[in-house]
Amino acid sequence: MNRWGPGFLPCSAGVSPAPARMSCRAIGGCVHQCRALALLFCVSLCVLAPLLHATQRRAPGDAAEDPAELELRNHVYASIPAPDAKGFQPMPAPKPGDLPAAQKESPQTLERYRLAARFRPTDERRTIVLQPLGPFDAEQAKLLEDLRDYAAAFFQLPARIEKPLPLEVAGSKLYRNVPLGHRHGTYDKQYDGNALMREILIPQLPKDALLYLGVTMADLYADAASEFAFGVASFTRRVGVYSLCRYYPEFTEMRRSPGDDVKALRRACKVLNHEAGHMLGITHCTFYRCSMNYSISLPELDATPVHYCPVCHRKLLWNIGFDPLKRFTALQEFYATHGMTEESEWIAGRLQRWQSVVATESVRKTQDE
Repeated sequence: MNRWGPGFLPCSAGVSPAPARMSCRAIGGCVHQCRALALLFCVSLCVLAPLLHATQRRAPGDAAEDPAELELRNHVYASIPAPDAKGFQPMPAPKPGDLPAAQKESPQTLERYRLAARFRPTDERRTIVLQPLGPFDAEQAKLLEDLRDYAAAFFQLPARIEKPLPLEVAGSKLYRNVPLGHRHGTYDKQYDGNALMREILIPQLPKDALLYLGVTMADLYADAASEFAFGVASFTRRVGVYSLCRYYPEFTEMRRSPGDDVKALRRACKVLNHEAGHMLGITHCTFYRCSMNYSISLPELDATPVHYCPVCHRKLLWNIGFDPLKRFTALQEFYATHGMTEESEWIAGRLQRWQSVVATESVRKTQDE
């Protein structure tokens, strides 16, 4: 075995052993060579480091290259009272290759949201309607009922479940076939989320629905280039659709483990409030780690909080006009009842801190006047 590690050969590998002694001249030569190499290394660092740093700063999508965006982001952070920001992690600047950087998603402030929001509750149109698409067994139907209760608590609006509709429309193909080598278990089809909205949901949109959200156990995709999609939503038509199938271990032919039912509910809650947020005009959040962050895999989804950050929460508050204390209390009760202990404890802390938030904003308002 080579005790020197990779890149170093032992004497037995055909390299003559070094002499036990080395002359002073030999030693001096080595010293001078080392000094020269060290000097060359330092000069290289001095020359190359600024170039590398500049290259990193100029990378496409790097938020640091846009002073106006950086100033806007800092302004938003400064506007959030400390008790409100507690428990939320600011989003790092996107790196080259990240989706937000690649698509150059602009930060959506509350002011920008107010100008862009299309839909708000009215007396005639204020219900969140969940529309089952395709078959649901008893366990899946129970999950739908839990999601209805969650939607009512999260958005502080009435919510109901419509009668199921089939995943088919005469004369239209709403799915693509999945090749044998890419199938998960018995899932041999993927349904086009945009086609489901266009062919099924938009024509069936209830008059009292502020949001009409299709829910299915079928697998979805968003476009020809996408491998799959957790959900798809429209910013302009008040409709969206999302799938529950990937939240269960059976999708990858794994056995159930304790806590899988709670994990599936947690995932379903995240995607529901995310897609419904899009339907209300909220774009992907670039300020904090929150439920409105972009995610494209189950690990990313699991790492995303179920909560809205202070910025997205204020957008929702402005749009719907609920009582935050009542909302936080309802969410805490939901999480506690459904075994989401971590979320229940977290929202309990946020409920306590909200009193400080109200007091801080009251002081700021008085100072501004």
